Amino acid sequence: MKRILGWMQIGIAVLATAVVGRAQDVKLTADEQNTVAIFRQASRGVVYITARTTSGPDSETQSVDTSSATAGTGFIIDHDGRVLTAFHIIQGRDEITVSLGTKQIPARLIGTAPQLDIALLQADLPKDEIVPVPLGRSQNLEVGQKVLAIGNAEGMGDSLTVGVVSAVKRGLDGSTVELEDAFIQTDAAINPGNSGGPLLNSAGQVVGINDAILKDAQNMGFAIPIDLVRSVLPDLVAMGHPYKPMLGFTGSEVTAGMARLFGLPVKRGFLVEEVLPGSSAEVAGLKGGSRMVALTVGDKPYMLGGDIIVGIDGQPFTSAAQLARILLGSRPGQKLRLTVYRNGQTIEVELPLEKMRMEF
Repeated sequence: MKRILGWMQIGIAVLATAVVGRAQDVKLTADEQNTVAIFRQASRGVVYITARTTSGPDSETQSVDTSSATAGTGFIIDHDGRVLTAFHIIQGRDEITVSLGTKQIPARLIGTAPQLDIALLQADLPKDEIVPVPLGRSQNLEVGQKVLAIGNAEGMGDSLTVGVVSAVKRGLDGSTVELEDAFIQTDAAINPGNSGGPLLNSAGQVVGINDAILKDAQNMGFAIPIDLVRSVLPDLVAMGHPYKPMLGFTGSEVTAGMARLFGLPVKRGFLVEEVLPGSSAEVAGLKGGSRMVALTVGDKPYMLGGDIIVGIDGQPFTSAAQLARILLGSRPGQKLRLTVYRNGQTIEVELPLEKMRMEF
């Protein structure tokens, strides 16, 4: 009996050793290897941001309002140490700190685009520790495509979540016209502290900046498309704000209901209501309205009878957001080609972009 028990114990030990050996020999799948490689590389360029409000006239008397501190994420975009993050993290704060590894470095604000909820910082990081995260493209993202989010989730740092693109061209209540129907939706978990961090594709390129979540939902995060960010980056570096031309006309977006109500000849477009004297729009020949119609007491009336813009640069007009995003990527001296419906026919109008409007 003892001999049998002895052989059983030996057999169990050999089996256990074999199981452990097989566990140690388990190989990562190709997808797991891709995830690990992306995190190892991209996390070197991801920083954690703390923004505070200080009080006091100088450094000797100022105090820090810790209750107003915000935490978020950013990422290095070039070898000069410039860092992209979300504007709402630093909004109204006057002390910004960037953390890379164990180093905490004061950062300077060099540019903002509040309408896109982005900010550009400058941090004097050690040159040998600067690892920029490459920017990709967001235009051709596909629903179901793998994406990864790296950030300072709940202030714990170095957090990675993986998911897919759940939808594109999403809208969020309260967003600016430039971000209307623009967000990337993902089920990669986005938590407080992730804001401003990169949303990466399987090549390790940034396709979005993590920006928002829906509190009452599960796994519904939203990112700002990197193509929109790219369109204003040169201006943020050069001027501190995006180029915003003065068009010289005002009006209203045409909806199907508005077209029915006023008997307009098109169901989608932009109704030109007023053209400013001496503006580029007047020089280009745009026509404003001549009949004033009010729908409610006290509200601004509609000016009917003017041009209706039905196309921009050869593309059908879809929304005011479309025009706003085209303007973000425009430059002084450029001309917008407007397709205009006037008196029963469509004509082409070239609108030169000249002056810059500073307010956001």
